[in-house]
Amino acid sequence: MLIELERKYNEKSFGGLISKGSRILTDAGIENARAEARMLMVEYTKKDLAALYSELDEIVDDFTAMRYMKGIRKRAKHYPFQYILGYTYFMDYKFICREKVLIPRFDTENLVLHALELSPGRNAKVLDMCTGSGCIGISYKLFREKEGYQDEVYMLDISDDAISLAGENSVKLGANVHIIKSDLFAAFESLCDKDRTIPEKDRFDLIISNPPYIRSKEINNLVKDVRDYEPRLALDGAADGLMFYRRIISEAPKYLKEDGRLCFEIGCEQYAAVSELMRAAGFKHIKKLRDMSGLDRVVSGVL
Repeated sequence: MLIELERKYNEKSFGGLISKGSRILTDAGIENARAEARMLMVEYTKKDLAALYSELDEIVDDFTAMRYMKGIRKRAKHYPFQYILGYTYFMDYKFICREKVLIPRFDTENLVLHALELSPGRNAKVLDMCTGSGCIGISYKLFREKEGYQDEVYMLDISDDAISLAGENSVKLGANVHIIKSDLFAAFESLCDKDRTIPEKDRFDLIISNPPYIRSKEINNLVKDVRDYEPRLALDGAADGLMFYRRIISEAPKYLKEDGRLCFEIGCEQYAAVSELMRAAGFKHIKKLRDMSGLDRVVSGVL
């Protein structure tokens, strides 16, 4: 395909439009310009790559050409590719993506995989906090079902947009989960008895979270795709990036069963601080995992 695109094509053909789209994205500084130009054409024509390769000289209808160039121009402004497509893949599942909700990241699959390792060998009660698109809780639920377990999974977020999208993704993927709008644990306060404790039967075996953890002052240094288009609410972890870890860790013991697990995604320089917060709250057997780049990415502990 790369060699083919060096040829001269009619500007209204598949090859001509892909070449034009690739040049526009390259000039805009898009890292994977050629691949994204091809993928957009695949998306808008619903052709597979093999069919597209065999039809590079064919003329594209005006409506498809217009949609394609509109998508290219949006991407040239660094509008996220996943928002243009309307979806992304996470843990091999196709998740709907939409503005105002954080886009699922490949690195976050490490969190789900570790959570699956931490799961008990029985049906469990699990909480996914700051769920966003729902990719963590839904993937976890579906993978556990493949293993024969029927876990009760609760997914929380404070954002109406996130709650709505997580609901759509759960229906689309057939995941039977509970989705609740809540500021962290607030929705479960009503479960407290007169001593302000949670009955053991209402507690969780596992709490998973990918909370906002970027320092406020670093938001403006993020790449344009993220800084200008993804929701700050899902990124901003306050001055030191640790606000949500503090809140979750301080309250988690009240909501976890004895021997319950807490599992976080973290920023690459946050392991020391987050692990210390967990130790201070009574968590033990604290463990970290690195991502494929060798950076600290996940931390977990046992109550």
